[in-house]
Amino acid sequence: MMKKLISSVTSLMVAGALFAGAPAVANTDAKNISEQPPRDLLENVVYEKEYWEFLLENHPVFQYEKEGRLIGNIHLSDRQEEFIDFRSADVYAERHPELDRAAVTYRLGKETFLDFPNKYVGPKTCGECHPAQYEKWTRSRHANTLRFPDEMVEIEKFGLEDLNSPVFPEVGPASILPEGVTADAVYAVIGTPRTKYGFLDAYLVRGTYHVRDGLLSEGTGTIVAGTNQFSRGWAESITPEVAKQIASYVEGFPTTIEEFAKKGTTGSDVWGVTSYGSNFENKFMFQPASSYCEVCHTMKFNFANKDEFFDALGDAKKLQDATISRGISCEECHGAGGHMVDGNGGGMPSNCERCHQRFVWNEVAQERDERNPFNSYFKSSCPSCGTEGSQMYFSEHYSKGMRCTTCHDPHEVTKNDWTSNVTYAGMKKTCEDCHSVQAEFYANSGKHQAGGCRGCHMPNLGSCENFATIQFPDQAGFDNVRASHIWNIKVDKDAKTLNPPEGEPRENTVKGWTIARDDNNNNYLDLMWSCGRTAFADASVLDGGGCHSPVQSKLPKSLHFENQEQVYERVMKWQTPVKDGYDHVRNTLKQIDNKIGKANLTNSEKAKILGLARQARDIADKVEKDGAWGAHGARYTQRLMDEAVVYVDEAAALMKL
Repeated sequence: MMKKLISSVTSLMVAGALFAGAPAVANTDAKNISEQPPRDLLENVVYEKEYWEFLLENHPVFQYEKEGRLIGNIHLSDRQEEFIDFRSADVYAERHPELDRAAVTYRLGKETFLDFPNKYVGPKTCGECHPAQYEKWTRSRHANTLRFPDEMVEIEKFGLEDLNSPVFPEVGPASILPEGVTADAVYAVIGTPRTKYGFLDAYLVRGTYHVRDGLLSEGTGTIVAGTNQFSRGWAESITPEVAKQIASYVEGFPTTIEEFAKKGTTGSDVWGVTSYGSNFENKFMFQPASSYCEVCHTMKFNFANKDEFFDALGDAKKLQDATISRGISCEECHGAGGHMVDGNGGGMPSNCERCHQRFVWNEVAQERDERNPFNSYFKSSCPSCGTEGSQMYFSEHYSKGMRCTTCHDPHEVTKNDWTSNVTYAGMKKTCEDCHSVQAEFYANSGKHQAGGCRGCHMPNLGSCENFATIQFPDQAGFDNVRASHIWNIKVDKDAKTLNPPEGEPRENTVKGWTIARDDNNNNYLDLMWSCGRTAFADASVLDGGGCHSPVQSKLPKSLHFENQEQVYERVMKWQTPVKDGYDHVRNTLKQIDNKIGKANLTNSEKAKILGLARQARDIADKVEKDGAWGAHGARYTQRLMDEAVVYVDEAAALMKL
């Protein structure tokens, strides 16, 4: 079997270069005066060669397999697969003969943890001279995307004995680390209390498995594919009782762990623990952190050379002691050493887009607009984590020049306590800074003010856990923990934000879902996501008393929206009279403008008519600029429009129209 595995991984490497001993191809296009020009995409793939050779020879999973103590098939996943083969990147490259290859979904950092020695100094060194930025950063989730087991403050926060204790025992046995994987066998835990927990084992390999009837650290028991990632939404909020409540109006929603496994494609045998990167008892990825995790959950070591690195692999403590930087730290954006090394200056060799702009090439998008042949990356029927930037890319905000740092302070992404189950972002700008007219209407919206602008315009839409691929976008749920960055709401009874490939059923196991676009080629949100979603990690829903979710809402039952048609009917009750009044005002104003010059009126009469018309026009202009036609404040908008109608009707009466 080992020979077969080596053969499999060989086929994954570019042109067999890794295991055929072929040298990396020089980047002949690079015009760089440095003695070591930057690696191109192929060279980055080939750079994994020795690491892969070591893992295939030494990682315990292969010993388990050799001894017949492994349930599930191993799928070897490397940089070739993730960066070049993944999500039609090869098809996109074929359409551009000038490109030998392309990475569509993922971006490489300037350096990898396989660079020895690196020039990283670590965030503490940066903090010595930049204390204000460092202070903000330490409170951010960016600083905590990857932590050592002994740094898990959650043990005290949740009153746990260890990382294998049930976090919410009243719901089920879900724990931060899965069965048979103890803290001493783990280099680091990935994730925070808001969403999920995964792990990197002592060989820096993504944990897509658990160990049954034994311990990984002792090499005992059986390695089993799946049931490997703690998912808070399911472990705490979507309890079996809540699942039954959801099933009462969502046909087919599973209510037992067995039904989850049957309905989805990944399965699990522990409520609240997902099979991430794997299928329960069937197939799992063997994937080094260099192939995937380090793109966003980074780590850098102070090893002088690769021999020191290989000597430490398998010993979690050695790796931890040699870690100089981890998480989204200063140097991930500003470069190794920042301005302290080789006169690099405080530049930005990487930015938000590396982790938050995950695209896929899409043939339908290509046919619609050759200039924008992309959509956001989906795992199943909801856009994945890290797609905020690709959502924003197809928005009016982006086309007008807005970028991540227009609104966000990258040093303080998280405003509230990062250990909370929700995120309040630290904002440099808010919606009302640019949308003053809309802010005026919204200030008169009554109870809707509780959720803020983001409550309707930035619903939690993206997935992070993908529990057994159970997602029902038409009912706006339920595995949605990432705020959308689309803003544009389409008022339509049938239009859906999230859609399967043309002609495919709207079942959540179908691959190839995309975000819909309007006539201006901008993404849009449908009414169900804006108003009726069920989202347990969405601060807007929680602040808004559950909004209109049939599960979370504290409003009267008549305001619980189970489908989009119900939302549409409610919005029409607001918008129809406002639009009717607006049309009446505009048509009457047009008549006044056409006839006032010919009318037999005194100057005093003309002045009064024009004054009334101006007041009506000002209101109509304001309502039009607001653009919500009552949705930002139904009663307030209607009062304004009624006032405008009175003005034009009085003016028309004076002119005897």
